[in-house]
Amino acid sequence: MEEKAAVTFQSPALGAAPDHLLAHLRLKRAFLRTLVISLTTCALVAVGALLLGTFNETTAKVLTTLGALAVHSGAAMFCAGTLEHRRWPKLSAAGLILFAVSFCVLITCIWWPGWFDEPTIRAILTFGTLAGFYILAIPSADLWERRTRRVLAGAGLLVCAAAFLMVLACIWATVSCNVEFAKATGIAIVIAFSVAHTSLLVRVPAGRGADWLLMVALGCVWLLAAMASASIAWGIDEEFWYRWLGAVGVLGACSSFALLIMAKLRQVGKVANLQSAAARVELRCPRCTTLQTVDAGAARCNACGLKFRIEIEEPRCAKCDYLLWQLPQRRCPECGTEF
Repeated sequence: MEEKAAVTFQSPALGAAPDHLLAHLRLKRAFLRTLVISLTTCALVAVGALLLGTFNETTAKVLTTLGALAVHSGAAMFCAGTLEHRRWPKLSAAGLILFAVSFCVLITCIWWPGWFDEPTIRAILTFGTLAGFYILAIPSADLWERRTRRVLAGAGLLVCAAAFLMVLACIWATVSCNVEFAKATGIAIVIAFSVAHTSLLVRVPAGRGADWLLMVALGCVWLLAAMASASIAWGIDEEFWYRWLGAVGVLGACSSFALLIMAKLRQVGKVANLQSAAARVELRCPRCTTLQTVDAGAARCNACGLKFRIEIEEPRCAKCDYLLWQLPQRRCPECGTEF
């Protein structure tokens, strides 16, 4: 009678969730319920105002409030999601606070006497500025979280913060903004965008063969930043200059996309090589301890004939099924779940 080797895995006993996890889930549930109730209430009021009443200033305020609530809710849910997955925790927490303040300021400006006047426009511009700089800060925050290229990441976060404050100063200035300060603000925006672009490029795993392409892309990014800054500072209005500016921009965009494509091709090639490799495992027989190489699946020992089965499974994320192979950290890059 032939024996069969079997391995049994026993799952740990399930217990109650920790108190801090329950508190977190209750807070998350309350937050989502508040969003749903607020959106539903505003939607019902807006529909009633449109169908039953006349389209007046109050109706416009209700609709604008609904739009502001929807947009800020989406931004808040994005920040809360990244914070829950522990991605860019400090940036996400700061984003939640700033978006909440932006929403309060916008609602105050909407319902303050003097509908859609200058403060309301400034509040809308503030939200757009906040959303834009939040996006620009994500690449630097991601580098900082990965604990790599800390100098570049720190510089990117500082430049984004400085440019954001300068834009806010221009938006909320009670008098006309100084021309020199406005130019400095424009240059700061260009530098913030360039640092964010650089932070994205240095993360691309294109391989050593694409180092030259990375240098070309980075050179175009910063040459474009220098030319754009010169145009802002000195007010260059020559057509030939802007032709060169456009050419450098096109070259930078194409080299950046080419770098991304090469990284994707490299990843596909690695996966293809991995999947095409023979599924063979070197092991010792659990009965006679003979060292041998066997195929995956149903197999038997070459010495004693013991039957066993070997199953090989690629590591994938339990939440989104992303292939967890050759990652720099134990966190799914698709959904942020740790493994």
